[in-house]
Amino acid sequence: MFPPHRKNYIQVKRDSAVPEHPHPVLDRFVYPYRLWHHFKKIQLTQPRKFLLIFDQFEEFFNNPPSVQERFKKELAELLYTTVPNVIREHIDQLTHEEYDILSEPVDVHVLFSIRSDRLSSMHSLTDVLPHLLKNRFEIRSLSVEQARQAIIKPAAIESPAFATHSFTYDEEALQAILSQFSSAADGQEVSVEPFHLQIICQACEVKIEQKLLHHEKDLEVNRSDLPSFDNLYGDYYKRQIEKLPLHLRDKAQQLLENNLIHEVGGSNEYRRIPVDKDVLLSELVNISAPPEILDMLEQAFLIRREQNSVGGYSYEIAHDTILDPIVNIKKQKQQRDNERKMAQLIMEKRRIERERIYGRTTLALLVVLLLSLLAYFNWETLYFSYRIAVDEDTKPIIRKPEKLAFIADKLKDEVMKSARQINLTNDINSWEASQLMAALYGVDGFDGNGIIKKQYLNQAQKTLNKNSCCWREMVDIDDIRATSWIISTNGILGLTNRFSCSTVHFLLTQQDSSGAWPMFILPPAVKNYSATYATAHALRALYNSLPNIKDSSFARQIHSAIGRGVQWLQLTIADKHSSRWSDYEQKEGEYESLAVSKSLSGLTLHTLNILSRSNDTLNRNWLKSLETADASVDINLRERSDKGFKTENTAVAFTDATRHLVIPWQLIATADAYNSGSFSEKLKANKWIDVVVENLDADKIAKTDRFAKAEVLIALRYLLEEQYHFK
Repeated sequence: MFPPHRKNYIQVKRDSAVPEHPHPVLDRFVYPYRLWHHFKKIQLTQPRKFLLIFDQFEEFFNNPPSVQERFKKELAELLYTTVPNVIREHIDQLTHEEYDILSEPVDVHVLFSIRSDRLSSMHSLTDVLPHLLKNRFEIRSLSVEQARQAIIKPAAIESPAFATHSFTYDEEALQAILSQFSSAADGQEVSVEPFHLQIICQACEVKIEQKLLHHEKDLEVNRSDLPSFDNLYGDYYKRQIEKLPLHLRDKAQQLLENNLIHEVGGSNEYRRIPVDKDVLLSELVNISAPPEILDMLEQAFLIRREQNSVGGYSYEIAHDTILDPIVNIKKQKQQRDNERKMAQLIMEKRRIERERIYGRTTLALLVVLLLSLLAYFNWETLYFSYRIAVDEDTKPIIRKPEKLAFIADKLKDEVMKSARQINLTNDINSWEASQLMAALYGVDGFDGNGIIKKQYLNQAQKTLNKNSCCWREMVDIDDIRATSWIISTNGILGLTNRFSCSTVHFLLTQQDSSGAWPMFILPPAVKNYSATYATAHALRALYNSLPNIKDSSFARQIHSAIGRGVQWLQLTIADKHSSRWSDYEQKEGEYESLAVSKSLSGLTLHTLNILSRSNDTLNRNWLKSLETADASVDINLRERSDKGFKTENTAVAFTDATRHLVIPWQLIATADAYNSGSFSEKLKANKWIDVVVENLDADKIAKTDRFAKAEVLIALRYLLEEQYHFK
């Protein structure tokens, strides 16, 4: 029902890799079912027993019938067949020794974990797996002692795969948890429901993780660390909603509140109701939300999917315990709306009364006052001040939207011309192509028949380095920069799974133990340095890929990698007071002194915001530190990394001359941070952006490099278009 807390689940590691040189007799045959062949290879190298664990197996039945059929036949051959038919048919070609080797049974056992209300689905497998349901065990509520062990043992495990260090619970905290969640029906022993423990333990670990981000290591959970039991499920609901992209949270809550709960006959009593997938998809269109939001809510364990009687799917709230938080937030919104409407009525009534009393005399005085103000303040200040005071804008106010729209439209045409040449000319590499596609994503009429998208996919597939499963800008150097951009765009376009190998897995394997990524994968003799640019773009790439990842275990790996990368960015900030980062982490004796980069700082702040890991302090410090001089620079101005990669003898073997456009990422970060600002900070941000807009020259931008046009277009669309979210 709920995600497990830190380590309250079994992790199966792929330590039984297929050997490179198994017995040659295995390769004489072509196997219709490969699972037996796979395990036989391992057995011939190192005999062992195998236990296959299929957790949350109810999700398996969401696969097409052809996939289910293939799976059960593969598994049946592994479990029940000593020697496959393909070998028996050619037994005359085998020596006695070879046949003895092949006929040695593979010792395999299988454990399925499935919800009790979906157990009947297992019958569809028994035609080829007849003993599947022979041994069944029902997991019931935990005894108090079992609950105690379920709390303390997982927390004590130390592993680099987890976001936090190991920790303990003191006795007072344990007693508080156990007494809160222990219950007993008439005549039964006191017991504890596991999902209650999952929520409370998850909340405790989140608190420890937050302390780590502030350089505080807490090794023990005590009573004061426990969350309020009164709002435990409300806090859980809030945490899960915050895992969604910032721009989709309100829409997700709207969907849950208006479509998946039902008030029983005006009784103020609510129930969760199942709703057909097609009905929800229609509603998503009405509220301008992408269909992927259903997968996100399911991965956040807020809704669950069930197969219905007509062969489709229905969705419902995951559990009764999160029904109350959804209802409470819905009621709070209704109350605020009612209060706002009442306030508007009162203000309107007072306005009418004032007009009757003061009439034209008041109007004349207001004109005199306005003229006096103009003597002290310029028009821009008055305009922005008025808009901030009366509007509820969550993004910066554009004083001349028509100018910005004109330049954006002209840029769209320019970028569109370039995009049509993808895969048709060697002049556009895959990295640049990905930037063009990201800039045009969602433009009305763009690639309606999918031709440009196909051209882009063909080029990306053609230029993918199959050995390391990444892209390269330079020969023989695996490039995190280019690969991250391309993977990020692939995620936006839904192309993540269209390649012969897992490019996302490449990023996961190249993450440093610190949580960061280098710019390039260089030879062992050359030191690789963790880079802000590569880390921010790698995090964006992983985040954009998540909606396309259906394997829940792989998705957890991605979430874990994102958490470690975010922590590195939070710990390596060069100047907290202005929210500024350097190109590379500054370590005494190993890194030269590096100046902060305003471009990379904007990129990093944007990355933290889309991952919901920034905060009001970081955002406000960014707004406070905006400098008018920076708004006036040429749109094509670029900062260079200029980093020397050294060998063990300190000789410079490679130089990173990556160039970053200064203006676009500052615009994007300012748009992200804007909603956190105070009145004066919002005023400063609006005036800063206004200077940028005043200095924009469509003809000059049209003459810049293709990648520069793409990044500028991304920034302008980010300011102008409510529906354009650069993921």
